[in-house]
Amino acid sequence: MLILSIGTILVATFFFGFVSSLVLLMIIRLVAGLGHAGVPTSSTKVVANKFEPKQKMFVQSLILSTSGIGGILAFTLGTTLINLDWRYAYYGLAALYAISILMIMIFFPKEKKDSKQEQEKQKDNVPLKKVFKDVNVFILFAALLFLNVVLYGYLSWLPSLYEANFGFDLKAISIILSINSILMSVGALSSSFLVKKVFKGNDKRFALIAIVICALACIMFAMTDHLVMAVSMMFLFTLSSNAVYVTLFSWPHKLIEQKIIGSSIAIINMGSTFGGFLSPIVTGYLITAFGSNYNVAFLAMGISAIVCGLFILIVRTKRGNAT
Repeated sequence: MLILSIGTILVATFFFGFVSSLVLLMIIRLVAGLGHAGVPTSSTKVVANKFEPKQKMFVQSLILSTSGIGGILAFTLGTTLINLDWRYAYYGLAALYAISILMIMIFFPKEKKDSKQEQEKQKDNVPLKKVFKDVNVFILFAALLFLNVVLYGYLSWLPSLYEANFGFDLKAISIILSINSILMSVGALSSSFLVKKVFKGNDKRFALIAIVICALACIMFAMTDHLVMAVSMMFLFTLSSNAVYVTLFSWPHKLIEQKIIGSSIAIINMGSTFGGFLSPIVTGYLITAFGSNYNVAFLAMGISAIVCGLFILIVRTKRGNAT
């Protein structure tokens, strides 16, 4: 499934660099989106099946922390390629996807199938309706929806805000966003350590504190016109928001049965994707409605983070069912 998903993204990304028609660009981007949809589901299933319960959150956070590394490449190598020709950036992406497929084929452990394993798998088949009976699946769906409204909106409008409010050029913005990408990885990786060592396994308390910090940082970022304060709040937001994102995405390993983890993550990830879809529409409308005032959009993102916190508050914590 991983190879099929990444292969789909690879083909779509490669051909994206060739076409010039808007309709074809939209169709190819849709195909890439279909490929992206299979990656979190299949990778989470691998984590659920291959690692011990105590290791799952760390491994999941390790996987998600790579988005920060991707961000660093985007704002350094990606910017360089775009300056040469935007199509080169997509050819470069396609090459990276090809490398990832080769790594999966070389390093991914091969499974030996026998008749007993096949019989056990058939016994372990769980009806999809059991997934829909777990209320935590839909609570996390909603929490990630509102969190991704913040994450996608924040990253989408940061360059424009720095340019409009502080007069930054592309080079200065790239430097700040590269540092921000490093903090994305730091926030993601630190979450599993903090939950385990500081919060003694209390994911809910950690996620609630982090989302409150995230909301306040986003609102203060929108209200300040002081550069140092703005950058400080941006970094604080990045650390806290990515810590929350990793916690929410890793939480199913503790809350949901392993037998239905793949289907559950698929539904939860739909909330994350839908939030990413809504974010540019909602924030773009607010910016336009208030005369290109980016601060209004960032205030709305802060409110969205608070709503995410309300859903985290009602998550039903259960123990011993994710074995």
